[in-house]
Amino acid sequence: MFPITELRLSIPYFILIEEIYWEKVFLFSVLGNIFIGISVRYIISPLMFFLRKNKYFSKPIDYIINRTYSSSNKINKYKSIGLILFIGIPLPFTGVWTGSLAAYLLSISRTRSVIGIILGVLISGIIVTLISLTGFTIKDILVS
Repeated sequence: MFPITELRLSIPYFILIEEIYWEKVFLFSVLGNIFIGISVRYIISPLMFFLRKNKYFSKPIDYIINRTYSSSNKINKYKSIGLILFIGIPLPFTGVWTGSLAAYLLSISRTRSVIGIILGVLISGIIVTLISLTGFTIKDILVS
C-alpha cells in the first residue's frame, strides 16, 4: 500500500517469498489497491488541498501536487483511458496513488475515476502476477 511499491511489491513478495497461493495474493493486493485509490481520490486529495493552506504542510504538499501535475500529462490528454493506462502499466512513479491524485487534480468525474482506478489496478495486478508466476525479470526480457 506504500505509494511507490503498491501491488508491484506485494504480489511478487507474497507469491515468491512467502509462497502464498497466487489467487489469494492477487485478490487481496488488488482489493487493497482499489481501496487506496478510491481513498486517495475522495479523502486524501481534498484533505491535501485543505492542509496546503497550513504553512507547515504547504511545501511538501506543493511538491507532491507539482510532481503529480508533471506526471499526469498523458492522463490529461486521454482522460479515462489515460488514467487506466497510467495506473495499469506497472512502472516506477505511476500507479494508483499518483493516478488517483491526478484524477482529482484534473477534475475527472467521480464515476470515471472509480472505473479508471478499478480497471487500472486490475490490469496492473494481472501483469505483475503473470510476471511473478513466470519468473521473468526485466533483465530476462531486455536481454532476449
